[in-house]
Amino acid sequence: MPTPVAAKGKLDPRAFEVVLDALAQDLARRRYSDSLVAQVRHAGAPFFAYLRGEGVRDLRAVTDAHVTAYARHLSKVRSARGTPFSISTQRWLLSFIQRLFRFLEERGAILHNPALDLELPSWRRLPRAVLHQEQARRLVAHPDPHTSRGKKSRAILELLYGTGIRVGECERLDLADVDLGQGVLFIRDGKGKRDRVVPLLGRAADAMDLYLCEARPALVRDPRERALFLTRHGTRLRKKVIQYLVRMNARKAEIPKPLSPHQLRHACATHLLQGGADVRHVQKLLGHASLDTTAIYTHVAPVDLAKAIETAHPREKNWRPKKSSVE
Repeated sequence: MPTPVAAKGKLDPRAFEVVLDALAQDLARRRYSDSLVAQVRHAGAPFFAYLRGEGVRDLRAVTDAHVTAYARHLSKVRSARGTPFSISTQRWLLSFIQRLFRFLEERGAILHNPALDLELPSWRRLPRAVLHQEQARRLVAHPDPHTSRGKKSRAILELLYGTGIRVGECERLDLADVDLGQGVLFIRDGKGKRDRVVPLLGRAADAMDLYLCEARPALVRDPRERALFLTRHGTRLRKKVIQYLVRMNARKAEIPKPLSPHQLRHACATHLLQGGADVRHVQKLLGHASLDTTAIYTHVAPVDLAKAIETAHPREKNWRPKKSSVE
């Protein structure tokens, strides 16, 4: 049976699943995360099913109208639980289409990219309640400083809150990425496959030093292991375990709502801005390509706005309330 991939390495746009497999392999080869590759594979099925339902059997026949109609379809369809797709789910499924046709265009399999003008639905909304500074202090202080497990947990919590790195970036950290002498942390393969260097200072550096000196040596099983954070079996600490560690310590620190590493990233950015940090410095710390993205992580409470008006507005900064005449 002939292979659906055409000669000279060109893809056959009629073989939907083969194209999807080639896209996934290309992402893996370019060192995108396993989770993104899995998401891309998962997002292909509903789009291909929709095209076949419309009688489209060749990706070269997909038009701008097909893409627009699919976007409308996603806004109306229901999930397996009977609920509408969230904006983030719609964006994820539509961003797959953009990625798919960009890939086909780069490979010379199509002449026109029907997703070129596709606009993703806006997901911007008022940010969730941000962790208060007192809650953050209580969280990072909770792990027992006298046990190896507590020292590891403290180092992770201080790192996530002190640097704002993503949980995936924390998972990928190697021992060689930490330079306590220079006070820096090297982040490899951040979002968009960008590397960056972030400061590792103060309490986060102290917690890291304690972990490296007193906790990690007891966890090492193979001296060739490069991972910074290790399990009790001496293997790399994975993302799900880091997420659980944050939730567990938040619960024990009596923080009322479940907490995620991403919320610590959000809190880091917000507290820096509330403390007077320049938004462009926060942008660089978080590794955002656009300043607009950084703005999404900020959360300015009404009390902060009131304080800013009182201290900066020319009509307010010299005003003093009058004493009431009623005694």
